[in-house]
Amino acid sequence: MAAMLVSPPPPPQLLHPPPPSPGFELHKAALYVGDLDPEVSEVELVDVFSGMGPLVSVRLCRDSLSGKSLCYAYVNFFYPSDASKALACLNHTKLMGKPMRIMWSHRDPLPRKTGLANLFVKNLDPSINSASLQDIFCKFGNILSCKVAEENGKSKCFGFVQFDSDDSATAALNALNDTMLDGKKLFVSKFVKKCERKEASEETKFTNVYVKNLGEDLTEDIIRDKFSEFGKVGTVVIMKDGNGKSRGFGFVNFESPDEAKKAVEALNGAMLGSKKLFVGRAQKKAERQELLKHEKEMVNCNIGKEKASNLYVKNLDASVDDDKLQEHFSSCGQITSAKVMRHDSGLSKGFGFVCFSTSEEAQKALTTLNGTLLHGRSLYIAMAQRKEDRQRIPMKQAQQGNTNNWGYQQNSRTFATSKVPTQGLNYASPSNQKLHFKKKGNNKSGSEEASSKGSVSEKHFIRAPAQSNVWGNSKEIIGHHLYPLVHSLQPELAGKITGMLLEMNNSDIIKLLDSPDSLAVQVEQAVQALKEAKAWRSTESSVALPVESASCLSY
Repeated sequence: MAAMLVSPPPPPQLLHPPPPSPGFELHKAALYVGDLDPEVSEVELVDVFSGMGPLVSVRLCRDSLSGKSLCYAYVNFFYPSDASKALACLNHTKLMGKPMRIMWSHRDPLPRKTGLANLFVKNLDPSINSASLQDIFCKFGNILSCKVAEENGKSKCFGFVQFDSDDSATAALNALNDTMLDGKKLFVSKFVKKCERKEASEETKFTNVYVKNLGEDLTEDIIRDKFSEFGKVGTVVIMKDGNGKSRGFGFVNFESPDEAKKAVEALNGAMLGSKKLFVGRAQKKAERQELLKHEKEMVNCNIGKEKASNLYVKNLDASVDDDKLQEHFSSCGQITSAKVMRHDSGLSKGFGFVCFSTSEEAQKALTTLNGTLLHGRSLYIAMAQRKEDRQRIPMKQAQQGNTNNWGYQQNSRTFATSKVPTQGLNYASPSNQKLHFKKKGNNKSGSEEASSKGSVSEKHFIRAPAQSNVWGNSKEIIGHHLYPLVHSLQPELAGKITGMLLEMNNSDIIKLLDSPDSLAVQVEQAVQALKEAKAWRSTESSVALPVESASCLSY
């Protein structure tokens, strides 16, 4: 996304435009400019819009990888009145051969994403362009966006009109639907997203009926007799394999579409012989595939909506129940469910889920409530993920190798502290989630022992490879959430134990955050390891060798 700051032309008596008045909101002087030619740059936009008044900035949005224009931009004026003038004078005018579609820039994505107050208009005369369409609909209310679809500069004879309120859209629909415009009857309806769209046309008339789940003992004569109850039957066919054995389905052809429809309504699900029939309109293969594709789109659409509106909430106090969780989030929108997850004993697991009616409400809650306090605990909020989606990340990491195993690293970051030798604290692979302590002996160097045992001594802890997950790559962020939990178990040693645990793989630490029982086990093992290390140091106090300690974060 590229941006060009523009110095506004000063009024005759001033060097700079006056500062905004109290209460002035910059976004009220911001315009969205869409449908731009790919060759349009910030320079052309400045040339066009600066004539309307002093500009704050012009931002042409570009692809982050290729740098190519995304064909839309944002223009910010100093004064709302100048922005209004630009909207009135420049909307639908051509820039480098293409009409610009200009509208107010709205921070709230709800109207744009939900299609609120948006109308679909079709059967337009090819002579009707976006400006003409706006002139026709503008008397019913304030129009946010108006566009006639084009291909290679020619109208596709349909378009879209979005109002700022449902009342205006309804009034326009009632007044203009089925009216004549330039010799053509307009069709106006509420806009429906593609994945939610249903067939609006009249049901296709048919005479050929598909019959499935036929018993092996059924003959074509038996089927004919049964279906003849609903009208005159032309042909009956039972499909058979190469050995002449029934494949369990067939077709019945009626002379009248009405009779075929009656047969479908009456016999679908009815018993014939020992089996329940499936009876429906016969479809061509291409039609069946299209229907399956539509059903899949509907399922994906519903899954996408559910995922985008469901929040995962962690670090809940044990006293927080479903009602308190819902009350805390209720200010952000309509909640369909709020649940705190619990153990079989009834104790809170410290996390839960809040599902909103829309993805916009969920995003608002994520933005405004993440990090807020609830019963003295700082909440961590993220978009909820299905179990299989969460599992994909560690699976991919495992395929890359060395994501969980600890090993000695020659250039690991270390810090020299005491000259008294300290005994190594050896972490086993996080997969078994155990902390081990082992004495050094036989004059082996720390590197030799670490290499031979596949462990890490206290003098050389390594940091796990950066993991890509919802916590990001920062140990500080994870530590911020881990420390309070460790502190509740071991207040005096919380800082040291937190630093020890942070040497683990990010994904393994996150599992501990989700499992209080596992965290308690790890903390207890760390306490025991520290006690053994302290005892060992006291027995080796006569040896004075420089040593580097574990690289831990301070808390």
